[in-house]
Amino acid sequence: MTTSVEVRCPVGPRRLFLKLQLEGVPTPVVDGNLIELACADCRKALEREEGTRVKQVLHYYNIAGEWISTTVVR
Repeated sequence: MTTSVEVRCPVGPRRLFLKLQLEGVPTPVVDGNLIELACADCRKALEREEGTRVKQVLHYYNIAGEWISTTVVR
C-alpha cells in the first residue's frame, strides 16, 4: 500500500513543496539524511519584516516528511 505525505512550509502551510510517496514499510530516518527546500514566501516575508536583504530561507525535512529546522542565509 502506497501512501503520500505532503511536505509544506512550516510557517505558511498553504505552500506545498512536494509529495513524498511512501511504501507500506516504515521509512528509516537517519540523522543527517535531510531534504533541503528553499522557501520564497518565507524569504519575502522576512525581508518585509526586517527591512533587510535575505538570500534564502531553507527548510529542512527528514525523509519521512517531518520538518526539522529552518536556516536563514543572508
